[in-house]
Amino acid sequence: MSVIDPAVSVRLSASEARRLAGMLAESAHLLEDSGPQRLSDEQVAALGQGADRTELAGWTRALAAELRAQR
Repeated sequence: MSVIDPAVSVRLSASEARRLAGMLAESAHLLEDSGPQRLSDEQVAALGQGADRTELAGWTRALAAELRAQR
């Protein structure tokens, strides 16, 4: 998986990839949730680095799915 620079790659063990995929999926849930667990707009702004809530949720879900597919 490339991170920031396509020339740089990161190796994750299977257990690390599962854990990261779970964390990303949960983050997406917290972005999308409308209840008390929902991330605040301020938290989304800090995490998203300019991305809006919908874009950030989609990105985290897609990345979680990609990690799960690499098993």
